[in-house]
Amino acid sequence: MTGTGTKVTLALVVCLATALGGLFAAGVLGVPDAGLEDNAWGEVDDERIEVLTTVWIDNPNPGIELDDLTLEYALAMNGVDLAEGTAADVAVPAGNSTTELRTDLRYERLPDWWVSHVRNDEASTLEADVTVHADVGPVSGSPSHTYEDGIETDLEPMVAAALAEQEGEHSLSPVETDDGIQRELVEPTVEIRDTDAAWGTVDAETTELHLTYEVYNPNAYPLATPSLTGEMEFNDRVVGDWQAHEVELLDADRDATIPPRSSRELTFVVELDNDDVVDWFATHVDAGEVTDAEFRAQLALSVGGETVTIPEDGDAIRCDYEMTTAIFVEQDAGLSEGECTLVPWATPNLEAPDDAAGDGDSDGDESLLDDLLLPSSR
Repeated sequence: MTGTGTKVTLALVVCLATALGGLFAAGVLGVPDAGLEDNAWGEVDDERIEVLTTVWIDNPNPGIELDDLTLEYALAMNGVDLAEGTAADVAVPAGNSTTELRTDLRYERLPDWWVSHVRNDEASTLEADVTVHADVGPVSGSPSHTYEDGIETDLEPMVAAALAEQEGEHSLSPVETDDGIQRELVEPTVEIRDTDAAWGTVDAETTELHLTYEVYNPNAYPLATPSLTGEMEFNDRVVGDWQAHEVELLDADRDATIPPRSSRELTFVVELDNDDVVDWFATHVDAGEVTDAEFRAQLALSVGGETVTIPEDGDAIRCDYEMTTAIFVEQDAGLSEGECTLVPWATPNLEAPDDAAGDGDSDGDESLLDDLLLPSSR
C-alpha cells in the first residue's frame, strides 16, 4: 500500500471512530442493559433443584443485532451463595427482548442457608444479580441490576399452635396401686397450663427445637415428670422423630417429681437433622412451594408402675397445616389454620433400651411410686 493509501485508510478509521463517538455522545448508540424479568423453578429430583431465570435485555442500537453478549446470574439468600450461571455469545435484536438462563441450586449450601434462616427468626433476604458484558464499537460496559425480596416461613408458630392443643385438664386412665398393705384405684389428673415452641441452638448438622410445657399437678400426691414422644412430617418426609427416652430436658431433672398442687415448667429439646430439612425443601419446591405439614405429640408418665398418656388412652394429638411461600411462585405466603384430632399412638417405652433390659429396677420404681401415691398407708 502506498503512503497515500495508508493515509486515506487512517483517515477513514478516524472518521468512523469520530462518527461512532458522536453517535454514542448523542445517545443514538449505547451499551445494552439487562435485568431480572422472572425466576421460576425447573426440574427437581433428589440431588438437583433447577432455577429458570428470564432476563430482559435492552439493546438501544437501532437496526443493530448484537451476537456476542455475555450474561451472568447469581442467586443468594441471607448472603449464602446458592446459584450462579453464565451465558456467552448471546444474540439479541435491537430493542427489548428476553432470554432464559438455567442454573442449579448448590445443594451443599442449603444447610448453610437453613442455619441463617432459623437464626434470623425464619426470615431470609433473597438477592438475584444480573450482569451483562457488552462491546459496541469503541465502547464497552457491564451494567448490573440486583433484585431483592423478603422470604418468611412460619414453622415455629405452627409447632406452638399444635402444642397449644394439649392445654387443659386431663383425667388420666385409672391405675391400681399396691403398697403391700392395701390396694387403691387412683385416677390422676394433670393440667397443662401453658405451652410454647422456640428454636434452640442451630449449627451445620442439627437444629434444636425447644418444646415447653407448664405442667400443674392438682392431686394430693406427687407425680413423675412426663416424657415427650412425637413426630413431624413435611410432604410425607419425616424431618423430626423423637422417642420418650431420647428427649433431653433443658435445666430440669427427669427423675424429679411434680409436688402436689404445684407446677413445673418442662422444656424438651428435640433435634432435627439438617439433611432431612434439605430433603423437605426439594419437595416444597416441587409442590409449587406448598408443604402439607403434620405434627404429632404425646406426653407420658409412669404412675404406679404403669404408663399413662396425655392425651388419654394411648392417643396422640395430630395437627395438619398447609404452609406456602412465595420465593419464585406468585402466591400468598403463610400458614393455614390447623386441623387437630386425636389419633392412636403406641404407648411409649419410658426407659432407654439398656435400662429396659436390666435386672428389675422398674419394680423399685413402682414401689417408690406406690409410696408417693399412698403416703397415708405407711
